[in-house]
Amino acid sequence: MCGIIGVWMKGARAEAARAAVARGIGVIAHRGPDDMGEVEIIPAHDESAVVFGHRRLSIIDLSQAGHQPMLDQESGNWIAYNGEVFNFREMRAELESLGCRFRSDSDTEVILQSYRVWGRDCVRRWRGMFAAAIWDERRQELFLVRDRLGIKPLYYAQTGAGLVFGSEIKSLLATGLVQRKINLAALDTYLMFGAVQDPLTLIDGVESLPPAHTLVFKDGRAELQEYWEQPLEIDDDKSDAIEAT
Repeated sequence: MCGIIGVWMKGARAEAARAAVARGIGVIAHRGPDDMGEVEIIPAHDESAVVFGHRRLSIIDLSQAGHQPMLDQESGNWIAYNGEVFNFREMRAELESLGCRFRSDSDTEVILQSYRVWGRDCVRRWRGMFAAAIWDERRQELFLVRDRLGIKPLYYAQTGAGLVFGSEIKSLLATGLVQRKINLAALDTYLMFGAVQDPLTLIDGVESLPPAHTLVFKDGRAELQEYWEQPLEIDDDKSDAIEAT
């Protein structure tokens, strides 16, 4: 299953950011009993602190080579990732033909290197269920992505201190950076439909990253973009029937 948690805090707050992520990791231990990792990234062009945390359930490449957060040595990019990309072997072969070299057998390393080679459009090639956060060292920005159908959860909140994201809402609350306040609009949708409607959550200020969307966070601003939509296909027989009515 795995779980991710991360923060980007403005100002020279590395210690506070690490402590927040440590608290967030602590409440999602059930998502990954096999390994735990944490990494601090200091953006070169900003007095800020970016910290990724990860809890690992080992499925592919059980060795320490699959440890996360994972670094791409060539680009300086980091990833924290939950899920499985089913076509990673095909992508790996294509990347190797382009000169990429791998140190593990994990799908994590494949999707990390796919980001370096193909940029944000890499997600259009991924086939699977996933929620991932990538720190882009060159662009000095945070890239979040969720799978096409929203199988894997990913929540985020913009706060006065920056951005916090994670696999579970309670991990965001555990960081201490998100106010514990009910979202009344979300509560209305729950009472009306029996479930909270995306992207709302019951916590005010916390949103669910919509399925098939990416989020880029830079300079204190978050930009959402849809990368895929469900195609509407109607066969000829049905199309004729619709026209006849």
